[in-house]
Amino acid sequence: MNRTETAAPAEERIREALRSVPEPCGLLMRTPIDICEMGLVDEIECRAGNVRVVLVLTDTSCVHFSGLKRYITDVLTALPGVESVEVTVSTTQLWTPDRRQSAPGSPHPP
Repeated sequence: MNRTETAAPAEERIREALRSVPEPCGLLMRTPIDICEMGLVDEIECRAGNVRVVLVLTDTSCVHFSGLKRYITDVLTALPGVESVEVTVSTTQLWTPDRRQSAPGSPHPP
């Protein structure tokens, strides 16, 4: 690897960046929560700088998906080593409230 090349980020670094992406409906309801805490991130894959994120949405007809996709792409392409980002929706998983995670430092799940 020469000086102009940068290693692709590890999955945990990608997940950390995704924690900065707010879940749109939470913002609208004034109860902000990130997409990881909400349980929307189903899969993360990074190969040779190409990141693939699969989401499980709370509503299969989510009107916020295109904006969420752009936001995720912007956040991840800012990471060193990320060349491209693909954001898709799972065709096999449905979101359920048990997917929701407690926030870091929270003693109990919501």
